[in-house]
Amino acid sequence: MSFMWSPATALTLSTLIMSAMMALSSTNWMFLWASMELNLLSFIPILMSSKSHQETEGSIKYFLAQALGSALLLTSSIMMWTPYSILPSTMPTILMIAILLKLGSAPCHFWYPSVMSSISWISCTILSSWQKLAPLAILVFFTSQTSKSMIPLMAGLNALLGGVMGMNQSKLRTIMAYSSIGHLGWMMSFMLLDKPMTSMFYFAIYCSLIIPLFMLLNSMNLMTSKQLSKVTMLHPTTQLSISILLISLAGLPPLTGFMPKMLAILMLANYNTPLIIILIMGSLMNLFFYLNIIINMMMSNQNMNTSLMNQQKSGSLILIMSSVTSMGMAPMIML
Repeated sequence: MSFMWSPATALTLSTLIMSAMMALSSTNWMFLWASMELNLLSFIPILMSSKSHQETEGSIKYFLAQALGSALLLTSSIMMWTPYSILPSTMPTILMIAILLKLGSAPCHFWYPSVMSSISWISCTILSSWQKLAPLAILVFFTSQTSKSMIPLMAGLNALLGGVMGMNQSKLRTIMAYSSIGHLGWMMSFMLLDKPMTSMFYFAIYCSLIIPLFMLLNSMNLMTSKQLSKVTMLHPTTQLSISILLISLAGLPPLTGFMPKMLAILMLANYNTPLIIILIMGSLMNLFFYLNIIINMMMSNQNMNTSLMNQQKSGSLILIMSSVTSMGMAPMIML
């Protein structure tokens, strides 16, 4: 999708960034709710930027899911501090469900793969990275002060569901949606140890991998795994970059994606061994469909198109930097 830069676009993006920062710096639930509502309303025009029927449908689904989450968030946060509220013990659970719904995490993930498959790669990049920053920060810092009985269940459910549901998908954006759900399970596992900053560190590494990957897929306008034969018409650097980014997302050593997973395994080794096994099983299923994408890309026998290679020369440096960054060797570029 070609993004049309205009004063309205600049205002929308600035509001999107500012509202997320306001949510992160909120000191009360009412201000937090208002910030996330502003964030929701500023993201809708980005979803509908191409004015296609598919993206309009995706934006409506996103709005309905987020509006439900906002309503639950506002209601539960008010009832938690009301002296004579109904069922006060259930309000923290409802508040957590509201945050999970806004985050697109299992078991409240029903809208996330559907919206991801309906919108453009640019919108998918924002939805999978920036739009998850505020809800994830609220979740990891909120659960550190509440009961941890639900965290192993949520982490294991995210990991398994992200792996199982992603194995029978053909659309790349749906595959990446279930991959994101699987990675949420690893991020939630750090909450058991009261390590919210470690969860945010995992999220930062995840964003550093998916942003160049989604930009590469957007530049080639790839929608399904069958279209990966188009990759061979470009420079071999493109194939290498996509392969390394996917394998790094799977968490294979010595790539960057392996580091936070290994950290989670070491930290949980003496705390919750069954959860580690469930997380590794989900990660192995993620590796299955990542390798399926790579094999489909490598097995194509089409010849290289020289004109397309010349068009991609300007992006070669970006492709090389993205692949090198995924290996954790970014500082060595300057040497």
